[in-house]
Amino acid sequence: MHSPNDFDDRIPGEKPSLQDQAERFSRKLTDSAQQIWLAGLGAFGRAQAEGSRVFDNLVKEGENIEARNREQTGDTPRWRDNVEEHLGEAREKASGTWDKVEKAFDDRVQGVLKRLHIPTAEDVAALTARIDALNTRVNRAEARNASPSADPSPGTHQSPTSDA
Repeated sequence: MHSPNDFDDRIPGEKPSLQDQAERFSRKLTDSAQQIWLAGLGAFGRAQAEGSRVFDNLVKEGENIEARNREQTGDTPRWRDNVEEHLGEAREKASGTWDKVEKAFDDRVQGVLKRLHIPTAEDVAALTARIDALNTRVNRAEARNASPSADPSPGTHQSPTSDA
């Protein structure tokens, strides 16, 4: 992995050019994408491992239920209740495991984005709102300056008939 200064051929103290900044941002973005990809692979692997354990536990529970039900021949309603109860527990476990994996993945991605100083959707929305407000103010100021009743500041506007 390269450090930001590996490709920096500027004179010390010189400000980076726009192209240098864009290249550094591009490298950061590429590194970030790689980390996000790896985090996703890790989350997928963990989900598979957790899912396999849950499946194995379900098989064992099913075998236990089947063995108990063989002992209780003819007790169909009780057998059905046992199956439904264990199925509900298995669903809760699987759902909880998936939620944990999702949260871990989301937290990891947010951490990477934060370390790279990449703004969140909320940050972008706030900046968009500020830009809209500033555009409104600029448009109003331009409208006031363009109106014929506006009193221009001295030296900022010449009349078309003056012989300067």
